[in-house]
Amino acid sequence: MYVCNCNGITETEVKEAVRSGAEKWDDVHTYFDCAPCCGKCECEISEAICQARRDTATDDAPLFAAPAALATAG
Repeated sequence: MYVCNCNGITETEVKEAVRSGAEKWDDVHTYFDCAPCCGKCECEISEAICQARRDTATDDAPLFAAPAALATAG
């Protein structure tokens, strides 16, 4: 799934950048030698960074919750 459409950064690539030390959403862009454009990805990438920090169980766990999971969380 694409997280940053402007630069073609995927969910998997966000995870890679976080594993390599990215701590902020623009660090992810820097890791891939690009810069944020429109800013629409800031929230999703920031959430992905937080989730990646919490997620120590497995490398294959999704960074983003499915909408159905959000609806039942509570």
